[in-house]
Amino acid sequence: MNDWRADCERHVSLEMSVKNIRGYSNVERTLFITHGYGHMLPVQAREVYVRDERCFGLDWVETIQEVPTEHSVNTAKLVSGNDGINKKFLDEYLDRHIDGGFEMFVDEYFEGTPFLTQMLKTAYRYWQRDRTPVIRKCMKLLLAYNLTQHVTMVEGIPDEEGFLGKIDDPTSKFYGRTVAPMMINFEIKCAMADMWRELQKEILEELSTLYSRFYGGKDKSRLWPTIFMVSSILLAVWEEMQFDCHYRVPDEEVVYRFCNDMEATPVGVIVGLFSTISCKNPSFQEWSTSKHHTVCNSNPAVCDAMEEIRHHVTSHDKYLRSRCETSFDRDDFDSLAGKFTSQLVIRASAC
Repeated sequence: MNDWRADCERHVSLEMSVKNIRGYSNVERTLFITHGYGHMLPVQAREVYVRDERCFGLDWVETIQEVPTEHSVNTAKLVSGNDGINKKFLDEYLDRHIDGGFEMFVDEYFEGTPFLTQMLKTAYRYWQRDRTPVIRKCMKLLLAYNLTQHVTMVEGIPDEEGFLGKIDDPTSKFYGRTVAPMMINFEIKCAMADMWRELQKEILEELSTLYSRFYGGKDKSRLWPTIFMVSSILLAVWEEMQFDCHYRVPDEEVVYRFCNDMEATPVGVIVGLFSTISCKNPSFQEWSTSKHHTVCNSNPAVCDAMEEIRHHVTSHDKYLRSRCETSFDRDDFDSLAGKFTSQLVIRASAC
C-alpha cells in the first residue's frame, strides 16, 4: 500500500512536469487555503510561467445530485513559494480540524453513512475523555487521507481582483467559492499524501504494540476497545482506498491485484487478530455497563464508549451483515463502505 499513488498520479502529466515550467515570479503573496470545513492553511504563492497552460484546469465530481456530476474550472497561474508547502503548518491545519469541528467534518464529508458516521463520533468522544494518543492519530489519518482527495479552495480574495477559479455553476455545492490554483492544489495533495502514509505506518506499528501489551497481560480490559476503534478507523480508510483505486486506476489487473493483496493479508490479519482477543469478552450486542463494567476496570470513558458501540452494532446489524459481499459502484461513493468494518464486528460477535 505504500507504493499506491493513485490519489496523486492522475494529475501527473506532461503539463505538470518540470519541462513545462519556464520560470517563476520573484514576488510572493499569502493565500489562505481551505477544504471548506472552517479552517485555513496559509501558503506562500508566486506566479509561474509555463509553456502549456492546460495544467491550470481543475476537475472534480460531486454527489449532491441523484447522479454524480462533473465540474471543472480554470484556476490562477500560481504555484507555492520557494519553500513549498510548510509541513508544520499542514500538521497544525489537520490538528485544528480535530480540535475544532471533527464531528462536523464527519457529518458533512460522510453524509450520514450508516455505522461509520456513528463509530467515528464515538471514537472522537472517547478520545476527548481518555486522550489516548493513537486514537487521535487515527482521526488524523482519516482527515489526511480524505482531504488528499478533496478539492481545495482559497478564501479572502476581493471580487475586484478577478482571481481565476470562481465557481459559477449553481448546481455545485461550492457555488460562489473560489478554487485554489491547480498547481498549489496538487502540491497540497502530495504533502497530505506523504502525511497519511506516514500516519498509517505509525498506526500499524502502534496497533502491533497494543496487541503485544494485550497478550502480555497488561491492562487487557482497557486495550480491547482501543484496539477495536483503531482497527475500525484503519479499515474504514482502507475501504475508501479500495474505492479510489477502482475509481482512478484504469488498469483492471492492477486494481484486482492491489485489492486482493489488501484483503488477503492486512485486512485478514487485523480481522483475525481482533476476533481472537474478543472471544473472552462480552459481545458488542450483549454489553451492559451494569453487568460488565469490571471487564474494563469500571473506567467511565471505556464504559460509555462500549454502550455507544453496542447501540451502533445493534441498530445497524442488518446493514453490517449485508456489507460483507458488497462490490464497487462508480456512481456510489459509499458502495464499499462497511466492507471490512462489518467483518470486524461480525466475526468478533460470532465468538
